Amino acid sequence: MASVTIPRRSRAAAVGRRAGGLTLAGAVASVTAVALPAPAAQAAEGNVWDRVADCESSGNWSINTGNGFYGGLQFWHPTWQGFGGPDFAPYAHQATKLQQITVAQRVLQVQGPGAWPVCSVRAGLTMANGMAPYPGQDTPAPDPGTAGTWWVSASVGANIRSGPSTTYPVVGAAGHGTKVTGTLSGGWVRLSDGRGWISAATLTAQDPAPAPQPAPDPPATSGTFVVTATAGANIRSGPSTSYGVVGAAAHGTRVSGQISTNGWLKLSDGRGWISGAIVAPVGEGGGSGDMAPLALDGSRGPLTVKAVQRWVGVSETGRWDGGTVRALQAEVGTRVDGAWGPMSQAALQDWIGLSRDGSTYMNHRTVVALQRWLNANVIG
Repeated sequence: MASVTIPRRSRAAAVGRRAGGLTLAGAVASVTAVALPAPAAQAAEGNVWDRVADCESSGNWSINTGNGFYGGLQFWHPTWQGFGGPDFAPYAHQATKLQQITVAQRVLQVQGPGAWPVCSVRAGLTMANGMAPYPGQDTPAPDPGTAGTWWVSASVGANIRSGPSTTYPVVGAAGHGTKVTGTLSGGWVRLSDGRGWISAATLTAQDPAPAPQPAPDPPATSGTFVVTATAGANIRSGPSTSYGVVGAAAHGTRVSGQISTNGWLKLSDGRGWISGAIVAPVGEGGGSGDMAPLALDGSRGPLTVKAVQRWVGVSETGRWDGGTVRALQAEVGTRVDGAWGPMSQAALQDWIGLSRDGSTYMNHRTVVALQRWLNANVIG
C-alpha cells in the first residue's frame, strides 16, 4: 500500500485550519484527518511559540497564502487588529517574529490556549509557558491595551459587540453620554463589565459638559374656570388621558382648581382632573362676566334661553328654536329630534338634579330649577 507524505511547507494547509466563527487566532482541524508528527519532531527544543508556529505554518513567520490567515501563528486579521497588531504592522505576516508573539500573548491572555485549538495541544501551549518572556523580550508581553474611562460621544449612541471588530455581532448598546470603563486596544475598548467591545471612534475621553438645566416651570395657575368644549369635559383620576374617566363637566360648567405645569386642572373639590385645553378662566371664553344671573321666575324667556345656548355651545340668539332644542337634547343625552317632549323633559330633570314629574313640557318647576343650575354652572 502506498503512503503519502505531506510536505513540511504545506503542513499548515493540512493541519492549521481555523474557523473565524469559533476562534480568533488558532487553528481548527480534525485530528483524525491528518496524523500530526509529535512535537519533538517539529521543534522539541524550541520555545513553545516556535512549536505553535511549526504546527501552524511550518515555522514561516512571513507566510501569506491568501487564505485569510497571516504570519507564523496564522492570525485571523480582525484578531490581529483587535489586539493591537496594527501598532506593529498592518498585517501579521508583515510584523517581526517577536511582534507576532507579543500580540499572540495578548490573545492568549484573553482567550487562552484554545485560540489555537489544535496546535496549542500539539505544542503544549499553556498560560504559564505562553506568557513567559520569549528570548529577546525583556519582560512578558504587556497587558492588551490601556485601561481608562470614556463617554459615548456619538449622537446615535454606540453598539456593543461580542468582539473587537464590526464583523462581530451586536450584543447591546450604550446611549449618547454613557460612561464606560475598560481597556483600549487596536481601536476598540473592551468593557470592564464583560458586556463586550465598543469602537473607540464612538467614544471620547473628555467628560461631556453637563446638560443645561431646564428652565423652572412657571407657577401653577389657580382660580375659577369654565368648560369651553361644546361636548363638555371628562374628569379623570389623574393628569393625563391615560387615567380613567371618573366624571364629567358639561359645556359652560364653572370649576375651581389649579392648573399644573403639565396643563391639567386639578379640581379643588377633589373630584379629579380636567384638561386645561378645554377650560378658560372665568370671563375669557364662555363663562360668566358678561351675563347677569337669571331671575328664578320660571319663565323660559330670552335671557334664560341665551344662558341655555351658552351652555350647549350654539349662537346666543335668545330664540328657542330647533337648533337650540337639538343641542340641548344632545347635551342631556336624549333622542335628538328637535321636538321637546316627555323624554327630553325627563332627561333634563335628571341632568340638573330635579326629580321627574312626568311633565311633557318645560313647566314652571323645571324652568326654576334650570335657571338655578345655569346660574351656578354657566353664569356664576
